[in-house]
Amino acid sequence: MKGSHLKVASCLLLPAIQLVVGISHPSWISLPFFIGSCIGLVDWSLTSNFLGLFRLWKALQFYAGFSIFMIYVHQLPIEFSSMLQWIADFVGLFKICSTSEWTEICSSVSLVLFYIMVCISFITIGLILFKDFS
Repeated sequence: MKGSHLKVASCLLLPAIQLVVGISHPSWISLPFFIGSCIGLVDWSLTSNFLGLFRLWKALQFYAGFSIFMIYVHQLPIEFSSMLQWIADFVGLFKICSTSEWTEICSSVSLVLFYIMVCISFITIGLILFKDFS
């Protein structure tokens, strides 16, 4: 019974975390999360089907992994060329340091939390389906 409450809480919390990723630090790199949230909310409002909130999560899972990788590479103590640095600034990559804005920290934490929760939900769904078939 406790596991089912945890799954329901996770399913209700995940769309909110996705929206936080999309709006906490507006940039080109966070735009797909905002668009995914909008699509899910519109689908949910038009169909009254709660599953509309989960739309695009598989694609956003891969994109979140890519975004985390890019933010990590940007943190490395490497001197980037001015062109690469301009591109990183343009798409919204940032370095986390003691002077970082709270929006950047919130965006990073929610991005990692979103990725972990989506991975766990897919693993849980896979285990449930595997258990049903055997």
